Amino acid sequence: MSAPVAPPAVAPAPGRPGLGRLRRWRHRDDALAIGGLLLVTVAYLAPAFKDGAAFAPADLGRGLSFLTSLAHAAPNHDVVNGDIITQSLPWHLLDWRLVHRGELPLWNGLAGTGMPQLLNFESAALALPTLVSYLFPQSLSFLVAVAATLFLAGCGAYVCCRVLGARPGPAALGGVTFMLSGFFSGRLGWSITGPFAFTGFLAAFLLLAYRRPGLRHVVGLAASVAFAVYGGFPEAYPLIAIGLAAFLGVGGLAALAQGRLELAGIGRALAGSLAGLALAAPLWLGGLPLLRASTRSGAHLSAGLPLSALALVVTQGYDGLPLGTPAHPQGTYFGPLNYFETAAYVGVVALFLAAVALLAAWRRPAVLGAAAGALASALVAYQLGSHAPVQRLLADVGLGAVAVQRMLVLLAFFLAVLAALGAEALWARAGERRLRVASGLALALAVLAVAALWAKSGGSLPPADAAVRRRSLAWPSASLLVVAAVALAARAGPRRALGRQVRAALAALTGGAQVAFLLVAGVGINSYARDPFPVTPAVAALARRVGTGLVALDGGNVACPSPAGACGVRQWTDTGLYPEMNVAYGIDELAVHDPLIPKAYFDAWPVPDAGQDAGGTNLFAPAVTSAALARRYGAAYVLAGPHRPAPAGTRLVAAIPTHAGRLRLYAVPGASRFSLEAGGRDLPASGRSAGDAAYQVALPASSGGTLVARITAVPGWHASAGGRPLAVRAVDGLLAVEVPPGTRSVTLRYFPALLGVGFLLALVALVALVLAGVLGRFVAPGRRRRGSLVASAGG
Repeated sequence: MSAPVAPPAVAPAPGRPGLGRLRRWRHRDDALAIGGLLLVTVAYLAPAFKDGAAFAPADLGRGLSFLTSLAHAAPNHDVVNGDIITQSLPWHLLDWRLVHRGELPLWNGLAGTGMPQLLNFESAALALPTLVSYLFPQSLSFLVAVAATLFLAGCGAYVCCRVLGARPGPAALGGVTFMLSGFFSGRLGWSITGPFAFTGFLAAFLLLAYRRPGLRHVVGLAASVAFAVYGGFPEAYPLIAIGLAAFLGVGGLAALAQGRLELAGIGRALAGSLAGLALAAPLWLGGLPLLRASTRSGAHLSAGLPLSALALVVTQGYDGLPLGTPAHPQGTYFGPLNYFETAAYVGVVALFLAAVALLAAWRRPAVLGAAAGALASALVAYQLGSHAPVQRLLADVGLGAVAVQRMLVLLAFFLAVLAALGAEALWARAGERRLRVASGLALALAVLAVAALWAKSGGSLPPADAAVRRRSLAWPSASLLVVAAVALAARAGPRRALGRQVRAALAALTGGAQVAFLLVAGVGINSYARDPFPVTPAVAALARRVGTGLVALDGGNVACPSPAGACGVRQWTDTGLYPEMNVAYGIDELAVHDPLIPKAYFDAWPVPDAGQDAGGTNLFAPAVTSAALARRYGAAYVLAGPHRPAPAGTRLVAAIPTHAGRLRLYAVPGASRFSLEAGGRDLPASGRSAGDAAYQVALPASSGGTLVARITAVPGWHASAGGRPLAVRAVDGLLAVEVPPGTRSVTLRYFPALLGVGFLLALVALVALVLAGVLGRFVAPGRRRRGSLVASAGG
């Protein structure tokens, strides 16, 4: 009997040879999910196509100065979140310009008498989204950085959910929930989102490095740690550490109870973390000393949010919105702090799915860990009673200056992870008794939560506020219908099991409802503009007159009668361009708004009781009322506000009309950024820029003396003459250099020694990782396992 003949192989359809390969590609579903996150990113930022590519509240920034404000301006779109237009965007533009000039952005020479740029953390000059943005034109670069941050946050949460056992669909739901959650999406453009965008990657690679031998995941962890640090905003670092410690600690203990401890895995996770810190050493090693010497390091207790603010996890706008309208120019927000510090919404769908995970799979280490992370985040962000014990404990361990309510972003992350795990359990094991019970209880909890919010929407509130709350409950109430359909589907027993297509349709309905809510809630919050820094006739007139000279301001904020608020040198009076916004215009002002302003900068201001120790923002904008004060800082001009008297010893050179009245510009005789104190005389010296963070100073005499440079005295400035180093010291917050006789030229350059050490550490770490990777291919390569992210670290 002859052997049977095998049937001929079916050839692929003509003209479509790649379709079969695409269908067989084992990463196809992951690629489709990541593509979906990219589409969500584009959809969220879609208003840029209509309103302009400048992602910033330009209308709010324009109203901060007499030079740019309009007489009959429309209400601001965003009435609160001005740090994007006053800090993030100007610093980003400065980074972009310096990098495209071939320079490392080390120094901001347009902020007062100068401030560190790279080492102020918040400029995020080496953050991954910023590095990507350097590849684009300046007009698009900041929007690209924002888009990259949003996309990275979604991808990180997605990868984390996949590592914890979720399939692509539920993991994508977790990624969208985190990236569009209220705190994260509302803070886009602000440097605080830079470190938090890597939370998912950090959690995922810590798990992978622990569970999988080899170097690949150690490198991923190192890169995640480094880019989280380079993301800026050091306040985020301890918050991320607290959240991940709770997540990994509780999850690890649960896993340990079910297995055994892998010391080699702990070593890999530790090695990856340390390598990441070494790669980021240029920033933290040089920046932390500056941070400790700044006014921002002062300890103060941040008490967190009242428990009533937990309502804002369910829906957006329950306490109003920060959006100006003709009827409400200052917005309708009436909750604690401000909207951007309280917004924490993830939506009813996500909370329902998170409850399903907790009720149905609470024994899983991944669920227990995410629940612990969410609980720790809530305890840090919300105060338990008037004594706020958790917040006081954080203050006692040295974190009193951290705004603890910003832990809300970690709360959103862990709720997103739980939602993904709940969706995975719901659609993978629907019909099981445990899932039927869990979905029913979760539905009941969701109904009770929304009902409670409805009950609190009236009461003693003014009618307008009650109406705001009722409008905010439309989406949660509609979401209950979707949640009810999902819960009923999950309760179908084995005999009444729903078909695959029906389940897929319900899963799509769940994800669609979640994405729709988050998009509708968030898209209208952020601001866009076509011209973020408009050059008005007043600005143009000022720029023509002052050129590269330093401009001091006199807005009348001389004294500080009430140290409890912003006053004196810490008060902004609308005279001049708002500090840091002047950087975008290229006009040098004696004003700074920077978290790293040295405390010595305030202490050196010679006018007593001028708000040096007052609270408020990290703002230094003193009233310069005399030529002597202006010369002290090398200011060649003084711009005085309307109705201000002429500063003593100055000469009027221009009157600049604005809608609020005329600003008067006065010249300061004898002012110079550099001078030589020799033989009892103060001789002006000629200084010119020698690139970013460098000056070449020609001295007027060869008899030696003290070169006074009106440059902010921070560690890292070096002086040399003829190749010989000279001693540099601080005098009244400025630089002083002892110059030996015969010296005719001095070079000043800013490059902190710790920054150099940091670059060396980063290079060593990079070389070590590369060598380990090369050697790993030849020394005990072991057996490589194939599989998805779920197979590599599920559970």
